Amino acid sequence: MNRRTLILGAAAALAPLPAVADPSAPVGLILVGASWCPFCKGAAQALHAAAGPAGLPVLVASHDGRPIPPFEEFVDARGHPLAAGVRQWPTLLFVHLPSQRIFATIEGFRNARAYLGQVRATLAAAREAGYA
Repeated sequence: MNRRTLILGAAAALAPLPAVADPSAPVGLILVGASWCPFCKGAAQALHAAAGPAGLPVLVASHDGRPIPPFEEFVDARGHPLAAGVRQWPTLLFVHLPSQRIFATIEGFRNARAYLGQVRATLAAAREAGYA
């Protein structure tokens, strides 16, 4: 286990993402970035560690047509209707799945703790607004 994995695992354990409570109003996340971007890789690792246990689906949309580790599956962002217009990487889109409406975004990545804190706060606000 390397230091980064340990830190990301600890951050995910300290700041678990809330589970999606209402199946009639599910939320999905779209991570838009590029495989060569170190900030995109950091965001992807933090999301990978935290989103699975919370039951949040994550779609990776790559602008260079390559996966962003540790996610192996991805779509090409240039042809995705919601991700094609994103020009700052990484950008995390919060999508209300039934309506395919983006209701929040997070741009950039500093560190796993701050990033997951932003994700958690956005999901809490979405729950209060009736999205999740």
